[in-house]
Amino acid sequence: MKTRTSLVVATGVALAATAGIAPATASGGHSGGKPVVRVIATGLDNPRQLSYDDGHVYVAEAGRGGKKCIGEGPEGETCVGLSSAVTKIYWDGSAWQHHRVVRGLPSGAAPDGGFATGVDGVSALHGELWGIETFAPPEAGVPTTPPWNKLGKLLRVDQGKARIAADVSAVEFKYNPHKASLESNPYAVLALPDGRKIVADAAGNDLVVVSPQGKAKPFTVFPDHDKHEAVPTSLALGPDGNLYVGELNGLTEKPTARVWKVDPWTGKILGWKSGFGPIGGIAFNSSGDLYVSQLFQGVVTKVAHGKRTNVKVPFPAGLAVDPYDGKVYVSAWSVADRDGTVMEGKKTPGGQVWKILGF
Repeated sequence: MKTRTSLVVATGVALAATAGIAPATASGGHSGGKPVVRVIATGLDNPRQLSYDDGHVYVAEAGRGGKKCIGEGPEGETCVGLSSAVTKIYWDGSAWQHHRVVRGLPSGAAPDGGFATGVDGVSALHGELWGIETFAPPEAGVPTTPPWNKLGKLLRVDQGKARIAADVSAVEFKYNPHKASLESNPYAVLALPDGRKIVADAAGNDLVVVSPQGKAKPFTVFPDHDKHEAVPTSLALGPDGNLYVGELNGLTEKPTARVWKVDPWTGKILGWKSGFGPIGGIAFNSSGDLYVSQLFQGVVTKVAHGKRTNVKVPFPAGLAVDPYDGKVYVSAWSVADRDGTVMEGKKTPGGQVWKILGF
């Protein structure tokens, strides 16, 4: 399944560099005490993008693959199965709880369940829930019968089922907006208040817009820079009404990744912030402060008033902010399934979601 390679392995970074990170450590100008971290969900399978809606946090679980293993490449086998899911996390008045609102969706992972791809993106808005599923070409040997026909599709999640709402990968194969290669990995989705959905195609290096009627078409193409393709991985709507896009560009030791600013109506690129390591997630608080997950640096960075403040989080991916109290939520150990994965001979914890207070 495309881009376990392009999103994790082919970045060429030392993944184990953050394996010993401890939580609740801040640096870079924070005032008023250090942020405090709480683990609010464990036992997750490769938790990726997050979305906050009406007191609930939703997390896209990319899954843990399965028993059918295909392809023997430089990064090893990819094992596929129906283990991807979307999970709701909530406070029940006495404790944090979570349960999968839909499960049994396509997933591809390393043989031990790590570094999965599947449903990588989720967006909840006013009670409606959307997910985006990665793509795999037929020649990869992945099944094509339902529910495998959800690959490359925008999904509407409702009453325990995920129904196809639009074919996103078809846009890449019809138009190929970024001409470097013909490949697709829809990785993040954002539902807009007017009913449109924006999808970041990480392998296509572009954004796709989906109308309320389910018609998908090209929206924004990101240029290569710093000798790398953009690889957009994350989306957020800023308090200023503009669309923001985080990318995986570059290597950990060369912080060239950008957060792009995009006109939400025309798709025109309006500017960017640079100087980040590969980005796994972005979010804003109501004051306009930007939060960025630097996936392989193992930090979540807050950008406010020209200053950058870090909280250490191991392999952070999706981000969401409660608009009422400003609490920050982040998926941690996002490249591990519930049992953890092995890096440099050491087993990591399983996938988690953390809540950061005072950040």
